[in-house]
Amino acid sequence: MEKKNKKILVIRTGAIGDVVHTTNLIHSVKKSYPDTIIHYMTNPIVSFLLKCDENIEKVIEIDPKFKLFSKYTINIANELKQEKYDLAINLQPSFKIRGLLFLAGIHKELIYKKDFKMHAVKNFWETGLKEFPLMKEEKQIKIYLSNDAIQKAKESLKNYKRPFVVINAGGVFSKRQGRTYPIGKWIELGNKIQDKYDGTIILNGSEEDKEFLKPLENIKNSVNNIGILSLEDSCAVISQADLMISGDSGPLHIATALGVKSIGLYGSMPVNRTGCYCNGINIKSKKDCVPCNRRKCKYIKGTKKLYTPCMEEIDINEILENINL
Repeated sequence: MEKKNKKILVIRTGAIGDVVHTTNLIHSVKKSYPDTIIHYMTNPIVSFLLKCDENIEKVIEIDPKFKLFSKYTINIANELKQEKYDLAINLQPSFKIRGLLFLAGIHKELIYKKDFKMHAVKNFWETGLKEFPLMKEEKQIKIYLSNDAIQKAKESLKNYKRPFVVINAGGVFSKRQGRTYPIGKWIELGNKIQDKYDGTIILNGSEEDKEFLKPLENIKNSVNNIGILSLEDSCAVISQADLMISGDSGPLHIATALGVKSIGLYGSMPVNRTGCYCNGINIKSKKDCVPCNRRKCKYIKGTKKLYTPCMEEIDINEILENINL
């Protein structure tokens, strides 16, 4: 690598899973070009996933809803300008981000182009190849949490019986359908896991799902963390799990990046694009329409149904057959 690319800025401000999937690129660049200084600009909600990564020297937080020519944006642009970056790897190529980079005087830019024919991890990684041609792809995606968060999670779980199985049932009311498993099936699955392994089921989900998912407490020996823990504390608990089971979601990809054995349940979303990249098994619905990759399911349009036929079709026994604790 020539000296001109010694200091780079990586940008991804989007969803949790997307940020996790970009880490392979960062680690590949740093391993193949160890003199590179890497800064990362992201959403404040997910910045903790990057701050403990020794491959990243600085994490810059930006409100993803910023307005391009506001005082806030000008201040961010001036901050970036002072860093004198040689290159930006723009993995969030919106008009606003490109405008911000222009205001910051960063004119050399690699721009991510989404390609549904490959996994997101590979897609992000290939974005860097033009300027880092000797880069070798890492086999894993990895994120790092603070020791304080991990110790706090260990303390909270010390009186519970292993194995720890995290059921991530959140996202029921997401704008993108076809990623959540029916609550009744979660309860049946959780109890069957308990019958066989007699451990602890840890329930994970967001604040907006809290009341709706309360029936999951009917799973034997379950711990309900839904809407209670911060995202960082929730990730730390996941890091202690023996298994994560989830639809396509940020927590699922966090689990795989933490080295936790995972089972991903896939309906509308394409496994080849967003499936578990490592440490995981992907169980795909057998419906003919899978994957449609649509935000809204045509089969439940105009109804009050929360679950798509593709997710309802996934057999509990198939999930159980893939559990080995």
